Amino acid sequence: MREQLFIPQRLQDEIRKHVVKCSETRLAQLVDESMDEYRSTPLVIKYTSARFVSSYRAGSGHLYISNTPGFTWGDATYVTPLAFPLSSAIFGRVGVVARFDPTKWLVYDATQPLLEELYMRWTALQPRSRQLLLTCHSQLANQFMRNLFRTAFQIDCVLFKPDQRNRWYTRHGDVWMAVSDWDSNHELVHVGASGSFTDARVAVLSEEEFEPVHYDLRRNALIGPLTPRDANPVAAAKVRKAYAGNTLVHLHA
Repeated sequence: MREQLFIPQRLQDEIRKHVVKCSETRLAQLVDESMDEYRSTPLVIKYTSARFVSSYRAGSGHLYISNTPGFTWGDATYVTPLAFPLSSAIFGRVGVVARFDPTKWLVYDATQPLLEELYMRWTALQPRSRQLLLTCHSQLANQFMRNLFRTAFQIDCVLFKPDQRNRWYTRHGDVWMAVSDWDSNHELVHVGASGSFTDARVAVLSEEEFEPVHYDLRRNALIGPLTPRDANPVAAAKVRKAYAGNTLVHLHA
């Protein structure tokens, strides 16, 4: 782990105390609720643009690291546990499902207010905090500090609450994941295919289109809702079965 001598040791120790194995976090329960049809490996889902669908048809596609400035936890692969199969459908019409193995991950559960507070305390002490608060470069400063935080504490996965919503798809209690990839020097990989997920292929096609409103705090549906949404366990079972059988769930508007 990187040492920053200007960060009080007590704060560093407190943060490290909360960077824990997957089995000790909420992710363990979500993994159990996200298992595949044969209960052999857990699954995640990522919604993306239809223009990428061809690369996933045969199951040979990869999930990709997002490095757009302003993303919630920096350069990472953003996914949702299959336990929340509709939560991120606001980002694209194609639902790509992949396998993952979190048994060796170190997890930081930023859905907890205390862990949010620890990160904010750490950020306030960073040299770039002035750039974050007092310049037009806040997105770049945020990206830098989020990446630095995850690197300093070697965090493999951050759990966080959805920060973009549609009331028909995204619930307050949903959990999203930002997953790190590391190079041989234990530095973050910032671009390219993620090595944290395997067997990525399309399992969901959605009819709905969304547009960002209120500075992308929300995403409004342009067609529906025309049909009621399935409860998460029902929708997850459908997606799980489609993934196992290499078929598709058609998500109606």
